[in-house]
Amino acid sequence: MDAFEALSPVSDHYASLPIARAFDWSVVEAALGAGEWYLVAFRSIRRPGADEARLAHYDELAYQEASRVPGYVHYFKGPTASDGTCLSFCIWRDRASARAAAGRPAHVEAVSLLGEMYQMYTLELLRMRRRAGEPFEFEPYDRPELSRPVAVPAPS
Repeated sequence: MDAFEALSPVSDHYASLPIARAFDWSVVEAALGAGEWYLVAFRSIRRPGADEARLAHYDELAYQEASRVPGYVHYFKGPTASDGTCLSFCIWRDRASARAAAGRPAHVEAVSLLGEMYQMYTLELLRMRRRAGEPFEFEPYDRPELSRPVAVPAPS
């Protein structure tokens, strides 16, 4: 079983919290030893009237494709909060694995929906580390400029 399956948001406002506080990470710490992972968080606000079924379809295709990439660990598809925000993330063994998945066709197709489906999105690239007997630590990987919100122009 995937130890990360036990994660769930701490509240309906989880998407506005830092990743370390948005989930109760202690529920998975006992199942994992020390290690380091690469986490890609996708925070978003959907456009009013976004085609949820179409978005879910493309998301599922991208997930199925990514889950077959060596180094894939876990995908959390976040629920849309009452204020329209959402936080989803993918955990990888390393950055190279995440990059390999990002270039695959289904992911590229899913990314092509950004302008149509989202008012805003933010990518957070994080190093997720756990030392033996300690809680998880999260820190920006190396490009904090990517963690700034990107407003997506409305489609023409």
